[in-house]
Amino acid sequence: MQIIENVQLPPEEMFARLADHENLGKALGVPVKRIRDGEGSVNGVGSVRTMAFWPLDFDETITAFDPPRRIEYSVSRGSPLRQHSAVILLSPRGAGTEVSWSVSFASAIPLAGRLLRMVMRLALTHGIRKLAANP
Repeated sequence: MQIIENVQLPPEEMFARLADHENLGKALGVPVKRIRDGEGSVNGVGSVRTMAFWPLDFDETITAFDPPRRIEYSVSRGSPLRQHSAVILLSPRGAGTEVSWSVSFASAIPLAGRLLRMVMRLALTHGIRKLAANP
């Protein structure tokens, strides 16, 4: 699944907003807490954030962090999905930024996978727009 949104912020500003774990939680409307600092940056490679909202409780680990262009993460604990990972790419577009957020995962139940993709698409699109509108 891939989401592409164009926002009216420069890549550096949008990257900073996406990289901040607590800020991301506010935009997505779920509690997010950094439980381990990353290397070189608190939100960088090796950083772990936890998300806990009923009935889910899982961790995401940052696996690539290249300001202001790329963030990659994978679910490292607790997800009912297999091989759950994502890549966020930011590219300059005029005075703004194109945000490409690609998520992949495997689900043992095909219809559940489709439903989750729809829910994720809505949540991530809303989150990107909210982050772009509010600091």
